[in-house]
Amino acid sequence: MKIAFSTLACPDMPLDRVVSLASRCGYLGVDMRSFIDEGERMANDPMSLDPAQVDSIFDDAGIIPLCLSTSVRYDAPIDPPVIGRVWVNEEAGVPETKSFVDMADRAGVKFVRVFGYQLPAAEPRTWSMRRVVERLTLAAQTCRNTDVRLLVENAGSFSQAEALGELIEQVNSQWLGASYNIQAAVNAGECPLHAVETLGDTLKVVRVMDADDDGNPVELGKGVYPLEKFFTKLRDIGFDGWVVYEYPKRWYPELGGECERVLQDGADLMYRWMAQPAHA
Repeated sequence: MKIAFSTLACPDMPLDRVVSLASRCGYLGVDMRSFIDEGERMANDPMSLDPAQVDSIFDDAGIIPLCLSTSVRYDAPIDPPVIGRVWVNEEAGVPETKSFVDMADRAGVKFVRVFGYQLPAAEPRTWSMRRVVERLTLAAQTCRNTDVRLLVENAGSFSQAEALGELIEQVNSQWLGASYNIQAAVNAGECPLHAVETLGDTLKVVRVMDADDDGNPVELGKGVYPLEKFFTKLRDIGFDGWVVYEYPKRWYPELGGECERVLQDGADLMYRWMAQPAHA
């Protein structure tokens, strides 16, 4: 396993300082939250920089530019159902995916994270599922002739591992893998300790955070999630991908703790958990 952290922890920090922080704290990679919309972008969003500059920042520090974590989704309905195929973009989400994949390819980024998202209850599941699968198939094909791979993350109708695995199986693309967020899984009533086995070799990135009894985010190791057992489980199943620490200060500005200390404590904990004897 290899560890990274999300820039959600430090939304106001320029990218060069983020990468320097990763190096000092012992992280091997950085997961970059990224937006198409200029108004949404954080201070370290690589979409605001030249790709060569992003590549140089990471290369100089010896840190992996792990992922562009986007909000792209593929569930937008076609309305009206027939004429909408002519006048509305039937491939919703695909052009945005291509923009991120192009940026990632030029900047040396390994992954682009996307979502399938919500299947409407008012529509037959086979129809809405087919729409998401067709769009995600096209989106995955934008990785052709690049070193970038698309990761679809559990959320919405695909919050649980079984549903996410079904989506990936139907797309059946060599350019598509899974990103598994334990917070989304817990909110959907799933136990991540068992679910990660369901995704098998498609699982490339696991996102971890901690929360209190009410589900509010807290620093790693200070909440109620059995994360030490979770890391042991990952090692027991032979997971050799990436674990990303998410401390979502971007969404919860009231979260305390100085960024460097929070991330350093998180790295120390994860390395300790990874070093525990198997079946501890």
